[in-house]
Amino acid sequence: MTKSNAAFELKGKSVLGRLISTPRQEETQTPEESDETKIKLIPIDAIVRNESQPRQYFSEESIESLAASLKKHSFRGAINVRHLDNNTYEIIAGERRWRAAKKAGLTEVPCIIDDYTDEEALEFALVENLQREDLSKLEETEGVLQLIETKFGISREQAITIVRSEGHPDKSRSNVAPSEEFEHILSVLAAFNIELQTFRTKNLRTLDLPDELKEAHLTQGLSYLSALELSKVKDEETRTALLKEVLAARLSFREVKKRVQEGAPAKGKGISASHEPSLFERVEDSLKKAKKAKTFFEKPQKKKRLERLLKDLEALLKESEDTENKESKQEES
Repeated sequence: MTKSNAAFELKGKSVLGRLISTPRQEETQTPEESDETKIKLIPIDAIVRNESQPRQYFSEESIESLAASLKKHSFRGAINVRHLDNNTYEIIAGERRWRAAKKAGLTEVPCIIDDYTDEEALEFALVENLQREDLSKLEETEGVLQLIETKFGISREQAITIVRSEGHPDKSRSNVAPSEEFEHILSVLAAFNIELQTFRTKNLRTLDLPDELKEAHLTQGLSYLSALELSKVKDEETRTALLKEVLAARLSFREVKKRVQEGAPAKGKGISASHEPSLFERVEDSLKKAKKAKTFFEKPQKKKRLERLLKDLEALLKESEDTENKESKQEES
C-alpha cells in the first residue's frame, strides 16, 4: 500500500494537517493568538452536538471539573464547528468543552468555523480523540467502522467480515490478490496507525462483549483487556458478580486474569468461597473506622504514626500504578 493510500487529502489539506494547525485545547491558545483560522464567538445555544461523534461517553466528573476551571480561568482555545442550514452550528471537535461551558453558565464560546463533509467531520473527530487517547477501544472500533462506511460505502457488517477473512493469516490465500474493499479498509487503519492484526484480534473482539462489560468499559473505566478477560467467564451470574468486585476493588488486568484463570465458583455462591473479608474490604472497613475516630487525629503521637503509614501506602499505590501502566502498554503492543 502506498503512502498516498494511507493519507486522506481533503480539499488540498488533510484532516490531520488541519487538526495540527488548529488550536483545540483550552489550556493552549486564546482566539486572539490565531491569524490563520476563522474564529467567531457563537451563542452556546446555537451549537448542537454531532450525532456521529465517535466518543459515546463523557465523564460527568470530568465535565464538572472543567466547568469549575472555566469559571475561574475563562474559556481558552476554541471549538471546531460547521455551519448548518438552520443557522445553527454542529460540533466537529470539542464537545466536552461545550458541555462544560454550558454547565459553567457561559452564554457564548469561541468557535473555529470551517466547511466539512460528513466524512471529513467524522475523520476529524476520530483523529482529535485518538491523538489525545480519549476514546475507549470500543468507541475507536465503532468510529473506524463508521468512517469506512461513510468514506467507501462498505457497511459495518461487510467490513467486519472482510477483516476477519482477508485479514486472517492464511497460507492458502497467499496467491490471491486482496479485494479493493480490503485495500480501502487498510487505508483507513493505516491513516490512524492501527495495525490490521490488532484491529482484527483486539478491536473487533470488543463488539462481541456482553452488554454489561461494554457498559463498564465505556462508563466505569474498565480496561478493554480486563473486559476481554472477563468475557471468558460464560456464566452470566458469576461474571456479573466478578465484574462488580473488579470495579469496586479496581483490580488490575493482571489480577483480573488471575481471578479468571483460577476458575469460576459454583453458580449462586458468589465470588468468595469463604466469609473471610478480602483485603479490599479490610481497607475499606479501616477507613470507615478511622473517619469515625475523631480523637485519633488529634493526638500528636498517633497522628505522626498515621502520617508515616499514609506515606507508605501512597508510595505503594504509586508503585502499583506504575507497574500496572507498564504491563497494560506491553499487553497492547
